[in-house]
Amino acid sequence: MIKRTLFSVAILLFTVTISAKTALNDSTKIEHLTPYTWQPISDVDKVLQYENTKDISKRSIDQSKLAGNHYTAAVELMKNKEYTAAINEFKSAMKRYKRAKLSDDALNYLRANMALCYSSTGNKEDLAVSKRFLNLITSKVYSDNKWTYNIAIAHHKSGNTNESASLLSSAIRKDEFYFQAYITLEDVFRNSGNFQDADKVFERMQTAEAKLIKQKQKKSSLVNSGERNKNNRKDIFIPKGKKPDVTNLKIVQKDDHLQFNKIDKIDERGMIQIQEGIGEYNLGVKALSNKEYKISQTHLKNTEKRLKRGKVTPDGLNFARGNLAISYLASGEKRGVGQAKRYLRSLTSKLYKSREWTYNIAVAQYAFSSSSRGITKEEYINKSIKLFQKSIKLDKLFLPAYENLIYIYKEQKEEKKAINMSNSLKKARLKLMRSFSKEDQLAQGGDAYIFRLNLGTFGEFDTPVDLFEEENLITVPISEKKTAYLAGMFYSLDEAIVYQKRLKEEGYSTSFIVAFKDGEKLEF
Repeated sequence: MIKRTLFSVAILLFTVTISAKTALNDSTKIEHLTPYTWQPISDVDKVLQYENTKDISKRSIDQSKLAGNHYTAAVELMKNKEYTAAINEFKSAMKRYKRAKLSDDALNYLRANMALCYSSTGNKEDLAVSKRFLNLITSKVYSDNKWTYNIAIAHHKSGNTNESASLLSSAIRKDEFYFQAYITLEDVFRNSGNFQDADKVFERMQTAEAKLIKQKQKKSSLVNSGERNKNNRKDIFIPKGKKPDVTNLKIVQKDDHLQFNKIDKIDERGMIQIQEGIGEYNLGVKALSNKEYKISQTHLKNTEKRLKRGKVTPDGLNFARGNLAISYLASGEKRGVGQAKRYLRSLTSKLYKSREWTYNIAVAQYAFSSSSRGITKEEYINKSIKLFQKSIKLDKLFLPAYENLIYIYKEQKEEKKAINMSNSLKKARLKLMRSFSKEDQLAQGGDAYIFRLNLGTFGEFDTPVDLFEEENLITVPISEKKTAYLAGMFYSLDEAIVYQKRLKEEGYSTSFIVAFKDGEKLEF
């Protein structure tokens, strides 16, 4: 049963592509895109594509040509942002096209551009006119993603956010690399307060970006195969990172609330209050660890009251207040965001002496910034970044902090910082894998790496007989005639290296180490 499970896992992991490596010159330039950017489209030559040319009279063709002249002039005015003048030209074009008795499908381009013009004049009364033209557009136009995007912009400008989001989503489904649509859709959701969907769009864009970069790199490697030079080319490993998750923190439970007080200055009555507060704190952190947010808030608020009555210093109140902020943010309730802000602002610098508390509050600051806007959002994302950086200084092998910073830097479009942080992560991870046991790796956050040896790929007649004597052997079919063999299972890279040396002495000269973790595969 164990071998069968390992076999299934191996097949799954083997199909996962090697972690994405990107070159600087393979950038998709997403960082230069801004939401709601759009360009006028003409396509005047396609206006008659939906008409049966055999049924069009000479007069209709002549009228269409005259209409086309007005239409082209209007598009040029749009490019110069002279929307009122463009509207007048479009009206003249509309008169001619109607005389030509064109169908509604043929008038889509004209109506879409008129909607864009009316929604861009800055006059509130023109928004109703824009909506009227948008309602006349038929489904034929949405076969072209460029038009789908521009019409989505017109809907957004006219105040129809839901339809705008729907069209942008449709454009992305048709073209997973339509990054301008991602950028705009993310902002539409974020501005409407839908942070959850905004984050999903951002994560989906990151996945598409990584895929496109990989495709470009693969194409480039095929063109330049045989010409690569390690001295003049440098591959850069850029992981996606991990989004900070306030609902998945390891809650700190053993805290000394009195460490900043002089015990001999506390009277008997105050000590009774403090003891009761500590009892409430223990109940509160236990409930928070179990994600019982309402219960934890009740106990932790009681903690704060009793400790204050016992005249515990603000530094000693940090622990209750920090966990209260986490509890309110993790609950996901809008009311809790304001409560969390009050507790976050009351925290003192003494809390950040330990990596555990520094990291937890960094995640809480990020969660609060994600629910905020404007200056407040910027203030708290910066606080979050500083605390993540401090948590790394306190514990250079705590990998989640690196992964969270990579995610945030990519979210902030700071690609160079993401690259630098990914390099630091790579060094820390390698040190962790080489020097620490499975238990040590688990203590540093996430799952431990599993190391195996790829013995090679063999066919029916060249497979070594003694290969089947190796422990934890897994066979992975590559084709009808070829099979790859993986052996061994270690949680330390050093142990895997010792095993590899032994195998090479036995004749497996091309064997190499493969590390697996969370669907990621690394080859050494």
